[in-house]
Amino acid sequence: MTAVHFLTIGQAPRPDVVPELLGFLGEAAARVTPVEAGALDGMSREEVLAVGPRNGEMPLVSRLATGEEVVVGEGFLEERMGRLVDAVPDGALAAILCTGPFNAVRERRWLVKAGAAFDRALAAACPEGATVGMLIPEPRQEEDARRRVPAGSRAIVATHSPYVEARSVGDVLAPFRDADRIGLNCLGYTGALADEVERVTGKPVVLARRELARALARRLG
Repeated sequence: MTAVHFLTIGQAPRPDVVPELLGFLGEAAARVTPVEAGALDGMSREEVLAVGPRNGEMPLVSRLATGEEVVVGEGFLEERMGRLVDAVPDGALAAILCTGPFNAVRERRWLVKAGAAFDRALAAACPEGATVGMLIPEPRQEEDARRRVPAGSRAIVATHSPYVEARSVGDVLAPFRDADRIGLNCLGYTGALADEVERVTGKPVVLARRELARALARRLG
């Protein structure tokens, strides 16, 4: 068995994420012992609300153990995530459950960053000069979303929170009618949502959660 540390930028556990990730692993899941930890573990709701984005830094979206959505500044979360990564023991794997870049968290051979896995998969899925629909949970992430489409591609960005908006995303997806590919750029987005997006738009979808599982499966052999 291999311990896989699932590191959320919110509070652990993440019953809305980890079980489906394990399902995406297929047969490899039988060799996994999941261990969960969160960058906001041990913090009260008031303490979390006090560390929102400042001075134009990118906001990252996650949820508390109660299921409540929270928006926290990237810098604060990079520091906290770095501590979680440093605490992962030798012989384990770890995965960051967020598509943020986390450039300040140094690379480790056993660390899988969901953002990097998503970017690689999106680039591989897009033909040259593609129009890419990017779904993000927070409008202030638009600049980052546009940066992440492959070079030479055009981005169309729409916003839908996986934690607040339980309604159908049909109206949200209207701008994607001209897209060639669609990226669901948040670990909160589910396989069921990806299926709905494909059904509504008729376009191929790259789901961050599924790409993280594929990257982990390769590490697990």
